[in-house]
Amino acid sequence: MKKVQRSQNLITRRDFLCGTAGLALATALPACSETPKTVQNQTSEPKISSVTDQKLQVSCSWVAKGEHENSYTIYKKTVEAATNFSWLSGGDRVLIKIALNSDNPYPATTDPWSVHCMIKLLKERGAGKILVADQGGFGTVHWTKDRKEGSTRQLAKTAGLLKAIDDSSAEPCFFEEYGWDAYQPAIPDGKHHWNTPIMIPTKLDEIDHIIYLPRVSSHILAGKTLGFKLAVGFLRSDSRGEFHKGGKQFYAMYEEINYTPPIASKLRLIVSSGRSVLTLVGPNEGPTAKPDYGLVIASKDLLAHEMLAYAWLQWNRQFETSSIAHMTMGGPTKSRSRYNKRFSDRMWPDKDDQETPSIDYFEPGNLYDHPAIVNCLKRMGGRPRIIAIEETNKQPDSSVIDYLRKQLKA
Repeated sequence: MKKVQRSQNLITRRDFLCGTAGLALATALPACSETPKTVQNQTSEPKISSVTDQKLQVSCSWVAKGEHENSYTIYKKTVEAATNFSWLSGGDRVLIKIALNSDNPYPATTDPWSVHCMIKLLKERGAGKILVADQGGFGTVHWTKDRKEGSTRQLAKTAGLLKAIDDSSAEPCFFEEYGWDAYQPAIPDGKHHWNTPIMIPTKLDEIDHIIYLPRVSSHILAGKTLGFKLAVGFLRSDSRGEFHKGGKQFYAMYEEINYTPPIASKLRLIVSSGRSVLTLVGPNEGPTAKPDYGLVIASKDLLAHEMLAYAWLQWNRQFETSSIAHMTMGGPTKSRSRYNKRFSDRMWPDKDDQETPSIDYFEPGNLYDHPAIVNCLKRMGGRPRIIAIEETNKQPDSSVIDYLRKQLKA
């Protein structure tokens, strides 16, 4: 089918304003020891070339712009292509983990439409108590043993997620509200890079299943925030400080949270609404792509979901983000280590005044070379033989799915 001509070079008022903000942000930064021209497109992690016999599956569907409110059937079909819900018994307790780093609306946070659809589907399938949970980013919700600033509940209200939860008759669950001692130590299975046990909510002991509902977004420090990084919202502030100060292990450490037994043993499904995509900078602000057809992504496998969501992020960066946005908003991302140092030293000051170690810069390219994905592939023993994409419907431009399939084969 003929490719649809895309106008990525057109400059909209929104692009101009985002670009202006990006220039201001970059100008405000202190000079970095590495300039964009000298930053190397590499990390300390070796690439993974070995291939296993594993075949992973991910489903997806296309939702026309502006038609999501009438598209529950499409959402349901996508999820049911990913799982038959054999793991769910009548009355089971389910925790839906959302992305609520700030009070900015979707796609800076989870799509309220996706929250509503998932709760409706779970109830149709006989679920009992449904919790919708997170703890906001430490820059907005600063709760320690002796200090309480900010509120995830208020973030959810402003972002429109609390209304979606209440309207769907589910129960909001904001981890900091249960107190400093409502956390338990957990250690990731297998080899990991954490020096101390990870502190995660005891609330996880009260539920039977976990479902992730991330968004598709860029992240100024991590490069992307999809399924892997959603797990950071489980952490108590001291564990968040450890991974932010993890230096070159930063990427691996956030991926490893998902493999702590209280999470890994109950994680059943990952579903992203990619109707809108925050393509550059992130996680709270940046250029937003709203393609003619958005993508809903669902999988039982965390890596399969991560790969297709990452490919969708890359497609929107390339074809739905203007040249001026790339020119003005790309620079700050290359200063991620400086950003992280300033953030970490302010939020978790070191008692010995030791500086936060640098994190490696990673330039988006081959999806399999992202250091968080590399760490996951090491655990698996190599790349999967195939990640099969099942489309539950079609969209007019077949070149888009061709692009996504190619990225997953790279």
